[in-house]
Amino acid sequence: MKKVIFCGFGKLGRDCMKAILENGYQIKYVMTHRENEVNSVDTFAQSAGIEYSYVDARKNLRDLTEQIKSISPDFLISVNYRYIIPKEIFTLADFALNIHGSLLPKYRGRTPHVWSIINGETESGITCHLIEESVDTGDIISQKVIPIELKDTGYSLLKKFESEYPTLLIDSIEKLINGSDLTKQDDKFASYYGKRTPDMGYIDFRKKASEVIDFVRAQAEPYPGAYYYLLDGRKIIINRIAIHEINDFNTEIGVIIEMDNRYYVRCEDQTLRIEDYRVID
Repeated sequence: MKKVIFCGFGKLGRDCMKAILENGYQIKYVMTHRENEVNSVDTFAQSAGIEYSYVDARKNLRDLTEQIKSISPDFLISVNYRYIIPKEIFTLADFALNIHGSLLPKYRGRTPHVWSIINGETESGITCHLIEESVDTGDIISQKVIPIELKDTGYSLLKKFESEYPTLLIDSIEKLINGSDLTKQDDKFASYYGKRTPDMGYIDFRKKASEVIDFVRAQAEPYPGAYYYLLDGRKIIINRIAIHEINDFNTEIGVIIEMDNRYYVRCEDQTLRIEDYRVID
């Protein structure tokens, strides 16, 4: 029976753990983050009687290295894991693999599903790749293309990803066992995006309507949301904005006006109607 070290977090990690066990692999040790929710990795590990730890491997390298050496794992698998896994750890497995939420080599880095919508992409996807010291650069084992629909938000796209993760993971494990050819990433097509923080949600209405709409939907609830300010200084969190076909407002770009209990604003090329929002007093 193939032995697995699993590094993961959240419902996504839990779902992948279930798939690993259901397909006949043995999870010998889990590295995770404290959560203790119904669908979390730590709760699942407890119920399955699997040893787990919240330790950052970089801070407890010697002890963890010895422990994993004693297991002699076939696979180290990373799914939604927040810590960088040191080379001293991931090289202890025959294969170390990670799932990333983009079609690598595009959108390496953080929150790729949000960035892809902000940038107006029409498709995204998930990639299972080998882990190496540099982030998101290892050989590609499997990929799944997922279309981005016009009504998708960052959250809805992530939900599409989540439903595909377990299948892609098991497919990738089987490919490695069978010695299937892997695909080297071509750095000519690589892009990298960093972590997003709530303050980065400020809307630039000097951009085109399509760009503003994509920026807003990428960050819509339950994410922190794109934001702007009303004339009276109050902050408005905008979850959905659309083109207002009657372009009859002569206000300045970026000035939100209220008419018939609706908010409107001009951008570079259109008038926009704010359809879903929350004003913070």
